[in-house]
Amino acid sequence: MSLPLEREEIQRITEELEVIIAAHLAWFKQLNRTLVCGGPVNHLDLEDDAHLRSPFGQWYYSQEPYVLEGTLDFQSLGLTQQSMHGSARLALLSILDQRRPAPELYDQCIDLALRVNTTLRRLQLDIIGELLTTDSLTGCASRRGMMMRLREEQERALRIQRPCCLCLLDFDRFKRVNDDFGHPAGDAVLSQGLKFATGVLRKYDSIYRYGGEEFLICLPGTPLNEAALVVERIRAGLECLPIRLPSGATLFVTASFGVAEMNARLPVEESIASADMAMIRAKEEGRNRVVLWT
Repeated sequence: MSLPLEREEIQRITEELEVIIAAHLAWFKQLNRTLVCGGPVNHLDLEDDAHLRSPFGQWYYSQEPYVLEGTLDFQSLGLTQQSMHGSARLALLSILDQRRPAPELYDQCIDLALRVNTTLRRLQLDIIGELLTTDSLTGCASRRGMMMRLREEQERALRIQRPCCLCLLDFDRFKRVNDDFGHPAGDAVLSQGLKFATGVLRKYDSIYRYGGEEFLICLPGTPLNEAALVVERIRAGLECLPIRLPSGATLFVTASFGVAEMNARLPVEESIASADMAMIRAKEEGRNRVVLWT
């Protein structure tokens, strides 16, 4: 799914989906009891707009815009749920007429209800997957799954014949920040610095916490000279960014950057190594600069 969400937002959506799944299953259980055992009919389910009145419908149609609305599973849920209520209405009308619903109608109703549940669970698992692959401090993607995504970008670059660049970002003298101001200050540098860097990037760029204070940026469809301009904007912005520490004090930090074009025909690890060598050179040349690997 690869949604650009904060960790807290991912957790909130996961819990929200659990509530909706429970509400849907409670409705489904009551409907099935009525169809099988002949219990009381919920007259709300007989209305033409029953799909809007149900707990699921109130959730699905009241969120505008909703963070998941761009996903195919979320888009399909509306039609499936509306068809489910249409089948349920016909089946319940048979009960009111003191007739058993036709087996085909009953099967259709049950199948659609199960499909709604399955789609909701799949959405929830996708969101949990985002939680597992998101760095809790910075909100960036973690190294888990990073190589798979980079290889996908490498294959895409080869397919569309457009370059893809990698950049390694490393905060300068980060150990000194931790030693002088404490680890909460270091956390503030990383979280606020990466929030700024992410804001500079385009929506199809990606950024990963590579390790410690080091981050890897992937810039698809970007030749080396254009990547240098993007990374320079990040460097210059970080240099001027006031980091608010937990103590209330303000700190300014810098970072060094190494940029390399991804070689579409060599292992991704070699392109990362090239960006790393360029970043080391940036450190050696005085820090707070962008060096291109050529």
